[in-house]
Amino acid sequence: MVDPIAAPPVDLDCHNLPDAAILQPGRRTRIRTWPGSDCPFLTGPLRVEGVSPGDTLAFHLHALELDPVGHYGFATTTKPWEPWGGVLRESADQEYAGRAELRSDQVILDGQHVVPVVPMLGWLGLVRPELIADPWDHGGNLDTKEFAPGSTLYLYDEIGSGRFVIGDAHAAMGDGEISGQGIEIASWCDLTVEVTPATSPHRPIVRTPDAIVHLCSRFTERDAYTQAISDAVHHLGFTQQLGFEQANALLSLIADLRVSSVVSHSPTYKLLVPSSWLGPIENLLTVEKPLLPYTPR
Repeated sequence: MVDPIAAPPVDLDCHNLPDAAILQPGRRTRIRTWPGSDCPFLTGPLRVEGVSPGDTLAFHLHALELDPVGHYGFATTTKPWEPWGGVLRESADQEYAGRAELRSDQVILDGQHVVPVVPMLGWLGLVRPELIADPWDHGGNLDTKEFAPGSTLYLYDEIGSGRFVIGDAHAAMGDGEISGQGIEIASWCDLTVEVTPATSPHRPIVRTPDAIVHLCSRFTERDAYTQAISDAVHHLGFTQQLGFEQANALLSLIADLRVSSVVSHSPTYKLLVPSSWLGPIENLLTVEKPLLPYTPR
């Protein structure tokens, strides 16, 4: 049975709100999400029962049922602390908002251009009183297009609250989300959450049908991709019983380093490793990995 949750949207500062709904692990649920360009736009907080400190929550994304109309665009800003307008926000003379209409497996942009529908979920994060507006080890606005139907996002819950917010579905988005927007659209998210007890600390991980995606968000791009690579090296060394140096050399041959998003205060990088090299992800969740120092703001 699928339970629908159509909670009203909440803004970024929602950690003090009561739970909008309580989810049982393993129970499939449909959750309403809202366009990421609206404010407020997140759904939640939602809470998963039976979570203890040090557990990992696995969010299995079965499907995204997208609304028929969304929009895309570009926002200007001159405020250095507000990155949401995209990389070129200070070069634009005015904002741009375009209409996106879904027709079967295609999106018609302003009645002129056509792009394929490639749905993904931009925001899923554990609720914390700090850093909720930016992606970090708790998840958040990861904007990783690999978190698509058929994939799973793993988040480490160090405090064991089991609380999360969800939203920011896209009908299509390129790596980097360089304008600060994908095709922003509301959706029904078909989701199941499982709980893995007593895991080691880790950054967000996405499992796709073909790859294990190591994610990391930091205040500098170098810190983000360095931590993601370090995590993957330790996972590869554990699985293949290799020393650090050999695992590092092998990873350079089989992995792909890409950018997820560069429009937050903390850019997110991802390292895609073929899952055939890493084995069951449940084993990786127990691997101890160093937390590298990062450059503060």
